Amino acid sequence: MAKQELWSASVFYVSDKELNIYFISFDQSKHIQGISQNRRVSATINQDVSDWMQIKGLQLQGSVNKLPEHKREAVLNVYRQKFSSIHRLLELPETEDEKKIAEQFRSISVFRFKPDWIRLLDNSLGFGSKEEIELKNQTWLIKE
Repeated sequence: MAKQELWSASVFYVSDKELNIYFISFDQSKHIQGISQNRRVSATINQDVSDWMQIKGLQLQGSVNKLPEHKREAVLNVYRQKFSSIHRLLELPETEDEKKIAEQFRSISVFRFKPDWIRLLDNSLGFGSKEEIELKNQTWLIKE
């Protein structure tokens, strides 16, 4: 396989209490092909706002792994709970496009992004306000 370029992708995700982020994608997608060659990734989570002082979000670094098949369904169930539109689409697809999506969903892979560094940005506390945590020996530590 030729070396893949870096590629970003917006994804729907669910998370757990250990701060892992789970997302779905196809193994042949460009971003997953890149991850297959370098599991280290970065990510951002934020909401678009119109005022600089409203900016809040996360910057993350970590690694991505494909979940084994036996753990896939549990994550997909959480997905269905969080995203009711996906649940409806999978259970009662109405259009041809929805039927195609529902069919493809049966073979989609689930991936876990395990962050080891997180920066919280919150300009409502002051412009450029940030706090960082880092995972060391399975413990989250606040960086000073």
